Amino acid sequence: MEMEMEKLSGRGSKQSAAPTTLMKAALTGSVCLCLALLIAVIAVSQKTTNEEFCLSSECIEAAGSILNKMDLSAQPCEDFYKYACGGWLQENPIPEDSSSYGIYPWLRQNVDLKLKELLEQPTTNSDIEAVKKAKVLYRSCMNETALELLDAKPLLKELRKREFRWPVLGNVLGADVQWDEEKFDLLHTLAQIRTQHSKSVLVRLYVSPDDKNSQRYIIKLDQASLVLSREDYITNTTEAQANREALLRLMVDVPVMLGAPEEAAEQQMKPVLDFEMKLAQIMIPFENRTSESMYNKYSLSKLQRTIPEFNWLSFVKASIDSKLYPDLSISSSEHTIVRVPQYMKDLFKLLNVTDTRTVANYVVWRSVLSRITTLSRRFLYRYLDFARVTTGTTSLTPRWDKCVNYIEGTLMYATGRLFVDKHFQEDKKHMMEELIEGIRWAFIDMLEKENDWMDAETKKKAIQKAHAVLAKVGYPEFILNDTYINEDIKRLSFSEKDYFGNVMQTLRFISQADIGWLRKNVPRTEWFTNPTTVNAFYSSSTNQIRFPAGELQKPFFWGLDYPRSLSYGAIGVIVGHELTHGFDNNGRKYDKDGNLDQWWSNASIASFNDKTQCMIDQYNTYHWKEAGLNVRGKRTLAENIADNGGMREAFRAYRRWIDKERSGVEEPLLPGVGLSNNQLFFLSYAQVRCNSYRPEAARDQIVSGAHSPPKYRVIGAMSNYEEFRKAFNCPETSLMNRGAESCRVW
Repeated sequence: MEMEMEKLSGRGSKQSAAPTTLMKAALTGSVCLCLALLIAVIAVSQKTTNEEFCLSSECIEAAGSILNKMDLSAQPCEDFYKYACGGWLQENPIPEDSSSYGIYPWLRQNVDLKLKELLEQPTTNSDIEAVKKAKVLYRSCMNETALELLDAKPLLKELRKREFRWPVLGNVLGADVQWDEEKFDLLHTLAQIRTQHSKSVLVRLYVSPDDKNSQRYIIKLDQASLVLSREDYITNTTEAQANREALLRLMVDVPVMLGAPEEAAEQQMKPVLDFEMKLAQIMIPFENRTSESMYNKYSLSKLQRTIPEFNWLSFVKASIDSKLYPDLSISSSEHTIVRVPQYMKDLFKLLNVTDTRTVANYVVWRSVLSRITTLSRRFLYRYLDFARVTTGTTSLTPRWDKCVNYIEGTLMYATGRLFVDKHFQEDKKHMMEELIEGIRWAFIDMLEKENDWMDAETKKKAIQKAHAVLAKVGYPEFILNDTYINEDIKRLSFSEKDYFGNVMQTLRFISQADIGWLRKNVPRTEWFTNPTTVNAFYSSSTNQIRFPAGELQKPFFWGLDYPRSLSYGAIGVIVGHELTHGFDNNGRKYDKDGNLDQWWSNASIASFNDKTQCMIDQYNTYHWKEAGLNVRGKRTLAENIADNGGMREAFRAYRRWIDKERSGVEEPLLPGVGLSNNQLFFLSYAQVRCNSYRPEAARDQIVSGAHSPPKYRVIGAMSNYEEFRKAFNCPETSLMNRGAESCRVW
């Protein structure tokens, strides 16, 4: 993506700016024209061979796009990631407001620009009510003049409420609204932070399908998140210490910016950080959060007997807006799933030995921290100073981008409708059907013909589950229903001059959205993903794979006018990746109906664990220079299984397409690239993974991320695959050929 550089010098006149811009445009145009001509000339010269070339404008465009990203000085059999992405990484520095940058963020930015254009259009009578509200909300977010005038006033008004009084502020808001230890009620404060601010602190309560009865919804109780990664609290590396110091400075500065005396802020907030460090110690780490260990069904009365220090029934009741759901009655016989019983027990032990003022300071601080980026610029810049240390970013996100992301995340069906109406071509669904069915066939075909470690009965059930996977493409049908999306947000009413008030309204709305599902059957054939999402998903409870409209764009989804090798290599592998999640170390535990159930034989489980250990060991050996750390094979196992399986399935499906649709005749080649279609398949996969990281973001990806770094997502899966080494003729001694050491699960 080209970015215009701001003029830093004040000497340039407006008259001189236009020719410069025109010259830039002319140069850019001539470079593109030259590239296209060069490719065409190369293609004509290549016509002397027997190979057939595609010389359409689409193929020339694709060839240019692919060549631009490559580093032809790199050896594909030694470092395929550098070979595929080196050119792109060199030409696309990380923007100052980002901690990483790659093809995914680039596409996300493109979607954001399209949404910006749609949201900035004047409201018309033809706009449906939901879209009108989205435009008002966007304008309120962009109204920085009003934000600056109000400064901290809206937040201070919120902190006057009894449940949100913040001890560290002392009598800043007046003696009559000081925090009072005798009147402090932790249960009520936590419940109100959830219902009014849509924020979970200490305990997370939410509603989702029951893992063992996927037709029904149930209340779940879990540990809440921390500000930093868990690792930053429990280790003493230089980076962890720097992040904690930056956090403490922020914890002191924010109350001071709201009027608290600095000395009091320092005295009171240091114990708050110490408390969060103890909280991190008792949290269950990601690697130990397995589906079966997190399925612990308790009635509220049983939970009360098990952990008597907290009134669980009152907490659940207080977390539900009774005005919104007057008929929803909760009693002590209500069933819940407590995902982390040990954490809950340890939490109340910790609370019992912690000063009440510290606990109150902590829970309100977590809520305040979520709100400071909705205030004036002095708060945004103070948060940026913190982010500079923790993420390496050095400038604020442009206001329009921040606002687009906020509206998109809050009124997702209204923005999704805008995007789909203008930018989604329905014929994409037909090509996706071809890809999905081809990849489903490939998974089942490999299971039947190449899987030698799974017993017949388990294999039969695995095939049934693969057949039952339901694919969702583009957008949920209901977003085309005006009545539905207007009704969904009918109780929201926004003002262009009250951004903070609008935000608080939307938070109350979001906080109750999941509660409404309680007592209802799970709509197993429906999906509720934001259409503008640039990502894809697998849902274990509904056995669905989901591909929103935002993802179905170049260079992931190439249309019918481009070589199929490009689509099978990019979105095709992603389809396979999501399908394989149904059979990874977590997804495999759910049956075809989305129920947590041991449908595997013990022998097949033992073989699966043996296969996955190979992959854990493989990825553990990769040292990521940007992070200064090794990849964590166990943490990233599910995603590595999906990457490896997805690539095999998509390649097999592509070769079948050639056999079926082209009677085995290869597709015409791209001009000027000099690669076969099989090679283009692998290049297409690698190029959607091009991504640069700042050291801070790289470290966070290793310690907190579920995926391997992009470089090793490419190298890891390809070096295991015999079809890759065959396509590029990689010698046995090359890094991209693991030979007998190759790992394979599916």
